[in-house]
Amino acid sequence: MDLSFAAVAAIVFFAFFTQAAIGFGAMVIALTLSALLYPLDILLSWFVPLVILLSAYLLIRHHGHIDWQLFFKRILPGMGLGFIAGQWLFYSLDTEHMKTALGALVIFLAGRELLRRKAPSKHTPLLPWTLAAGVVHGAFASGGPLLVHGLNTQNLNKATFRSTLTVVWMVMALVLATSYLISGKLNSSQLPQIGMLAAVLPISILAGEWLHQRIDAQRFKTAINVLLLICGLILLLR
Repeated sequence: MDLSFAAVAAIVFFAFFTQAAIGFGAMVIALTLSALLYPLDILLSWFVPLVILLSAYLLIRHHGHIDWQLFFKRILPGMGLGFIAGQWLFYSLDTEHMKTALGALVIFLAGRELLRRKAPSKHTPLLPWTLAAGVVHGAFASGGPLLVHGLNTQNLNKATFRSTLTVVWMVMALVLATSYLISGKLNSSQLPQIGMLAAVLPISILAGEWLHQRIDAQRFKTAINVLLLICGLILLLR
């Protein structure tokens, strides 16, 4: 194992530990840091199977915390419609300026939540956020921060928040993996690297589960918004 790949393994540990603990962040962190070492298309073919493995564990272990009604009735319809619109934008318009605007919006929203003195109303509409997340994800595969912000306004407990988001990431990862298999971007030649990176996951999961059980609700929400700030900066600067 060369030093570059060892660095990627360390990044994978931190990124997937973060997602195991609070429910998101693995791909943003892993891709952003690892892109300094390897081409993005190679990294995607390595990391998407890891997202499937982590999501499968969390769904099997914590399926009782999934809010299926929330997923099917309030997340999937908006994201599905938005994704179709986002694909049209992707093939019709220049989305680079949209990416910069998204980064600024995510920074603003996360900063506002960090400064907010009282919890948002339980009746905050979710559709605008799922629709916007679908559009952004269809346009340039970065809709996660808007979806996370929308769910963070619903006052879900931390277990439901993490498990319900995991269903979304599993669906997205399965779609991407199928696309990569059909196009040949994901093939048997990458199995050794995927296997070595997958060996890091049990440690990430154990550490993430340990933190998830011990972090209180307020610190959990703060961690979400701090990570959203980081995601916004990444979108703004890349």
